[in-house]
Amino acid sequence: MSSRLAWLLLFATSLPAFAHSDGQAPEGLLDCEHPPADFARALPQSLADAATLLCMPAAQMIVARDGWAWRFPGSFFDRPSIPAYTPVESAGAGRYFTGFKATELSRAEIKSLHESLVKDLVTYTDSAPPERIVKLVAHNDQGYSMDAYFGFKSADEGWVALCAPACAPEFFFLMNRLN
Repeated sequence: MSSRLAWLLLFATSLPAFAHSDGQAPEGLLDCEHPPADFARALPQSLADAATLLCMPAAQMIVARDGWAWRFPGSFFDRPSIPAYTPVESAGAGRYFTGFKATELSRAEIKSLHESLVKDLVTYTDSAPPERIVKLVAHNDQGYSMDAYFGFKSADEGWVALCAPACAPEFFFLMNRLN
């Protein structure tokens, strides 16, 4: 079953329970209309062009902003997202982000990360480092953090390497601005 279908099924099955509540989300689900006080509402400006936040009862997640397409290498169907229950240790419904810190990497840091990704990720096939990389550190409501590296080859093309805790081929995806 595709991840999109799984999310839709989870969302659809949670609606009846939420519709009959007293305004509070059922235990384990996120109330997107009345989120917790420490709920993160926006990504840092350096990433706001390519990504945005989406709230669903199962979890808050980082997704492609309108005008952008995110996809896994070799796939045009599954759409990547970065859920707040990443890393795995914080799994469970109703997870949300509490804060973000974005840092632009220096040329030396970009070169070092590029060399590491070439060596460690079979899905990373770039021969040259990107123009810029923004390191996003995201914190969730259980106190866990994860790193996501947004590599921009240009203003219209790039990739994301999610490292929670280590970078892995299955957590690498491409991003492109749509025309």
